[in-house]
Amino acid sequence: MTNQQIRESIRLGLPFFGVAANGDVLARYIPFGPVFKWQHHQMIPTYLQGNDLIWWLQASEEDDPAD
Repeated sequence: MTNQQIRESIRLGLPFFGVAANGDVLARYIPFGPVFKWQHHQMIPTYLQGNDLIWWLQASEEDDPAD
């Protein structure tokens, strides 16, 4: 999934599983449920949800020096 597809899934409350451009593995397993992030060999709920999480993804894209 692209970051745009991940953001749309978060915004619409759809289940998804994808890797963000910064390498983070993100998933939502049930509609409108929490978004999970792969960390330390397990999926844990992200600290940010909804629009805050979308903002964080956008900020991480802008801070990426590889592009």
